[in-house]
Amino acid sequence: MVSGVVFDMGGILHPTPFEVLPEVERARGLPPGTLPRGPFDPNGDPDYRAMERGEIREPEYWERVRLRLTEIGIEFEVHEAIDWEGRDRPEVVEAIRRLSARYPLGLLTNDAADWLGPDWQERWYLRDHFAAVVDAGVEGVRKPDPRIYRRVAQALGLPPEACLFVDDLPVNVEGARAVGMEAFLFDVTDPAGSVDRLLAVLSVDPRPGGQPLGITQKSTCIPAR
Repeated sequence: MVSGVVFDMGGILHPTPFEVLPEVERARGLPPGTLPRGPFDPNGDPDYRAMERGEIREPEYWERVRLRLTEIGIEFEVHEAIDWEGRDRPEVVEAIRRLSARYPLGLLTNDAADWLGPDWQERWYLRDHFAAVVDAGVEGVRKPDPRIYRRVAQALGLPPEACLFVDDLPVNVEGARAVGMEAFLFDVTDPAGSVDRLLAVLSVDPRPGGQPLGITQKSTCIPAR
């Protein structure tokens, strides 16, 4: 039985950089497609796919992007290029508020401080909805290392087997499964549909104002893509 839910942050609560970078292109007067599209790239992004598989980590991915753009005369640092203020996905915020009334929630992020600043937790408006927040940048251990999943489960006071983990990268989902967590792959190309599927897995009516449908005895990860 799922007794707690653990959310990733980037790509789940707020959009991926790839959803925002077209705005950056327009603001800088760059041709469309100059900046990476990641999962939205119709031709495929080999480096992004390598990151999905766990062959490279996210910092290495963005360093490759930076170097590639430098070669064509474009200065680009992804953590400085995007203002995340006001960009949270409203359907995910609503789901968090609903689920926090029913489950203890955990947040497990690899690098929120890199994107939002070192004091992000102090000013984060959703902090009270989470029983535990684990930032791998502080812990010194990143997903998909099994230790970081166990730490967030311990912070919730639950065994890993009682937690459902939500992430948008397959490698991180598989890391959660490896320690016994149930896992849900969030499809960033269909965030509203992903929220509906997640609520259904947790037996919560996805309709606005919907009520719990009963406790899930054994929730199953619904493949999101």
